[in-house]
Amino acid sequence: MPPEIKIISYVVFIATLFLVQDFSVYIVVFLIMVIFLTRIPWKSLKSGWIPITLLILFTFVGNVCFQSGKILYKAGPFSISDEGINIALIRTMRLFFMISGAKILTATTSIESLMGAFERTLKPLERFGVPVAEFFSTAGLAMKSIPRLKDYVVDTYKKKVQEDSVSGFWGRIKIVSTFLVPLMAKTLQSPEVFFTDEKRIE
Repeated sequence: MPPEIKIISYVVFIATLFLVQDFSVYIVVFLIMVIFLTRIPWKSLKSGWIPITLLILFTFVGNVCFQSGKILYKAGPFSISDEGINIALIRTMRLFFMISGAKILTATTSIESLMGAFERTLKPLERFGVPVAEFFSTAGLAMKSIPRLKDYVVDTYKKKVQEDSVSGFWGRIKIVSTFLVPLMAKTLQSPEVFFTDEKRIE
């Protein structure tokens, strides 16, 4: 399937979620989504699961309290109602579907293909003066540099910790601060340093 069709399908899917209020429909969509997720490689699926889980949990807790309806549980200023649970479940599942859909999209299509598809889809906006090509060119360079930047930060951090025999939380924070700010400045000046295997930041 062309990446443009995947992107449009994802957008239509997300828009449809906000039009549906029937919880039984969400259950069906959830089961279908789980089937799709089981076909994704585990390495890709587990990436970022801790912040995603915290975000989903926060969304549920934030929506389940202080809603009107039949009170099921009350503790001080906090109350849980049947309407609150219904709203929290629907909004939480919407968020889960949005994240899962994005996971499926990025796992089945390369970032380069997605960026190119976005650029081609939005290219008509250039007639109205929107710098679509320039934006996605910059975004593409940023996406390509992130993995190399991450590897460099991790390698430098481990090397400095071993060389200086650093221990303790504040000692590690100090190590990070000594090279992170200069690294960011160097990256802004010469981002091309991350696009070749031979070159390293000095």
